Amino acid sequence: IELMNLTKQWYQRRVRGLDTRKTPPRDVKISPPRVAGSRCRDTASPSGSPSLERKDSLRRRNGGGSLGAAVWDRLQSPLPMEPAPEGHIVPAEEKTGHERISCVSMVKGHTHSVQSVSVHGKIMVTGSSDRTIRVWDLSDGKEAQRATFPDPVKKVVYKTEESMVYALTNQCLKAWDIRTDPKTCRSTTLAEFPSALLYPPGSNFIYFSTGISVRSWNVSQWTAGGVLHGHSGHVMCLEHVQLENKKYIITGSRDHFCKIYDATDGIVSSRVPTATLNPPHFDGIESIVCVNEHLYSGSRDTTIKQWHLPTKKERGSQRPAHKDRVQALTYVPTLNALASASRNGTLKLWNEENFGAAKSDQTKSLIVEINAHPGSSIQDVTFHDNNIYTASGGCNCENMGH
Repeated sequence: IELMNLTKQWYQRRVRGLDTRKTPPRDVKISPPRVAGSRCRDTASPSGSPSLERKDSLRRRNGGGSLGAAVWDRLQSPLPMEPAPEGHIVPAEEKTGHERISCVSMVKGHTHSVQSVSVHGKIMVTGSSDRTIRVWDLSDGKEAQRATFPDPVKKVVYKTEESMVYALTNQCLKAWDIRTDPKTCRSTTLAEFPSALLYPPGSNFIYFSTGISVRSWNVSQWTAGGVLHGHSGHVMCLEHVQLENKKYIITGSRDHFCKIYDATDGIVSSRVPTATLNPPHFDGIESIVCVNEHLYSGSRDTTIKQWHLPTKKERGSQRPAHKDRVQALTYVPTLNALASASRNGTLKLWNEENFGAAKSDQTKSLIVEINAHPGSSIQDVTFHDNNIYTASGGCNCENMGH
């Protein structure tokens, strides 16, 4: 109460020009309550307060500052996380799924949700909210390496030729050579609300979203490139495609739109979209994938749309494709099918040739539906070597064979 009164008096004096201090008084000696029927004051500390030695220790730790500032700094500091045990890949306890596709093995070891998975050759890389990137050897089913960062990992991309892992955290983009110590990894400047990461094959630029824009980064020189503008909502997914000797970057955003940018000569400056796909979704777009001349977009409105890129027209849609939001898409070339994953843990395979059939005739498009992760969401899905890999909010990753 005394602090509030002093702050009020300071504000009134400052308005009148009688006080030149720019900030209100902070260090105020609060008088202890007076005991009824006594003229003396109790000088003892209230119950539960730190001892004098503890107060001096906190002040010294804070560089001589006030006790309140020291406590505030401690509250603002990140909580320590216990080191997780070494992970491993185990066979599925029982054959679950469908006769055409079933769970073969599970990756265990992460302590929080697995946000992203990338597989090339015999190496699988996973990024998790437990602030770790783990490298798995698929040949022996063991965890090969691990990198720990201060922030949760949202997306990972592994490049076999360079033995490099590119990771997008809550703060920045990181590049880690898995042959070296994780402490030697390189980082970009701070990013705002990062969500999507894309490294096109044969390109010198890597792209990552920062809020409503997309930044390009020159990997060979490790310098900033250009910026893609045009969205009014957070960019959640990125994709690349080559049409008629031209390269394009396609973005999906929570403003319900997909936009196309020309990236033939690399993006080294600010650019606006060359085309916007209409009509938009009814909710934010969470995932996109290109298959030949078609683009598929999965949305929070439970719909998957098929777009014909040369004409920029919608060719078909599945409405609804899932009972919950569509969070990940990938192409399965061995089945000529589109794989879609939902927040309710279901995985569906769609026939690409018959995609977009009416709801009453959906059986012609739907190949198989399985409950891949009961009780948890699927954050990411990818295909490699006749297997579908899913990253789950249930702290594990599954290998689905067909």
